[in-house]
Amino acid sequence: MKSIVWLMMGSTGSVPGSLHLADGRLVFEAYGRGALTGGQLRELEARSGRPGLGAHLDADRPGVVFDVPVSAVGGLTFPWYYFGGGMKLKVGDAPYRFSFLQPQNTRMPGDIRGLGDIPGGRAAGKGWKNALRNL
Repeated sequence: MKSIVWLMMGSTGSVPGSLHLADGRLVFEAYGRGALTGGQLRELEARSGRPGLGAHLDADRPGVVFDVPVSAVGGLTFPWYYFGGGMKLKVGDAPYRFSFLQPQNTRMPGDIRGLGDIPGGRAAGKGWKNALRNL
């Protein structure tokens, strides 16, 4: 399973990327810096444990934030206030919030423009909830 998602940080920070589940692994690859501040890029680098990730994303290059076995994923919730369009999870102790809907303040890389509509985002959320229900 693979979906376009937005990693949410703070009140307004977000970065588009792809969330991929296959062969017992969950992978999130961010597509550039999105609408993250410099501080949020540093925080994301610290959470991921990947030195240089912040600078890599700041240069608008894609970068893997995490690539972990599903057994390393915990704290999975699909809060009601996301209306089926988002989820929260932890990789180790690092929290991550994802939206399947494009936030209003985002910059979209050209190769994923047109994705993130409301019906599609809610359908993606339902699919991920079903795929990850046993975590």
